[in-house]
Amino acid sequence: MTEPSAENKVTYTVLFVDDEPNILRAIKRALFTMDITLLLAESGAKALELLEKNEVHVVISDMKMPQMSGAELLEQVAIKYPETFRVVLTGYADIESTIKAVNQGKIHRYLQKPWDNQELVAAVEEGLERVKLKAENERLQKLTRLQNKKLKDVNSSLEQMVHKRTRQIKAALNKIEKHNLAMEQVLFNVISINPHINGKFAIEVSELATKLARTAKLEKDEIKQIRYAGLICELGLLGLETEDFLGPFAKLKYQQQQNYLSQTKQAALILAPAHELHAVSDIIEFQFEHYNGSGLNKKVAKEIPVGSRIIAIARDFWRLVTGRMTGAEMSPRDAKIEMKKHRNTRYDAEFLDLLLASDDISTSKLLHASLKASQLKSGMVLSQNLYNDSHILILPEGHVFSEATIQKLIKFEKERGKAFSIQVEPEEVVDSPEDS
Repeated sequence: MTEPSAENKVTYTVLFVDDEPNILRAIKRALFTMDITLLLAESGAKALELLEKNEVHVVISDMKMPQMSGAELLEQVAIKYPETFRVVLTGYADIESTIKAVNQGKIHRYLQKPWDNQELVAAVEEGLERVKLKAENERLQKLTRLQNKKLKDVNSSLEQMVHKRTRQIKAALNKIEKHNLAMEQVLFNVISINPHINGKFAIEVSELATKLARTAKLEKDEIKQIRYAGLICELGLLGLETEDFLGPFAKLKYQQQQNYLSQTKQAALILAPAHELHAVSDIIEFQFEHYNGSGLNKKVAKEIPVGSRIIAIARDFWRLVTGRMTGAEMSPRDAKIEMKKHRNTRYDAEFLDLLLASDDISTSKLLHASLKASQLKSGMVLSQNLYNDSHILILPEGHVFSEATIQKLIKFEKERGKAFSIQVEPEEVVDSPEDS
């Protein structure tokens, strides 16, 4: 047990009660060497007075006294001061009543007259040790309760801090996500603003590739990568001479066709610094590989990214429909018939069959307008990217309309002289974001 410091040292008090003055003097001599405060009382009544005025740790009382016996005194002490260690000093004639008092729990210990001084000192030390142990136990319990409270407070504070940090991290990630999305759309706008590259074609490729990926139940992140890869699938054309890609592919000279196909390498070089777009870069780079390994680099199917296989189908479908492949436009039905000839050779049958089996999957997203700007309401969610007449992105898919953005679109409509074709999520309204 830790000893108290000199400043906090506790002085223990022992009260001895006996109606004989010579006994009191003898007790005083016997306990003189002990580091205690010794109180003496010649009667039970006097003892009770001293107990009221002092914190007494050990009471030793003679058993046989007039007016109030030692047993009666210690019984009252047990009721009023239960923490006090109680000892009775008894003669041989009182031993029976003393044992009875001990058994009733009123007395902790008894000593017989004539007492041995060493035994008396041992009894006092036993009582003080018991008091010290009890006090130390209470101190430790109090300390434990205090520490538990502090621990609870710390845990609560940590939990609040974790929640705060989590919100901050989510906000930071959301900000980064918005920044990345903005940069991606800027890259698409750079492509679309080139007068020789058709932004509408890239939009249609992206939408069809996304439909195929969703129908194939690919993972959300993979679908997102395929969607964006389709949107910038012709990024590499920025590094080619215009005559290498303006005409239909079938009518290009051999070297021009090789130059046209090299656009994938050009795209990989452009995207090389953007490490977060590595997967998108791979999809674009290998989009002209044939499923059976007869493409540019003779890659076998298992080495061609899934996104590249899907982009190849979406890209060539629209190349056939728009005449960019042969020079003659085809109906969606005829384009599918033509592509079916290359099932499991040029195209992966797993994804080509999804296109062949559905008429809706190849419907142009740009032809399905639903609302104009004046019909929009705050909280509506844009279900697909909104482009201007030059196929420059104005608002990205998922944008939540506010009064500010609605008024801007209305102004744009007046300037262009016609309404936008705006598609929104059905029956979905969320809180409008604050205007920035």
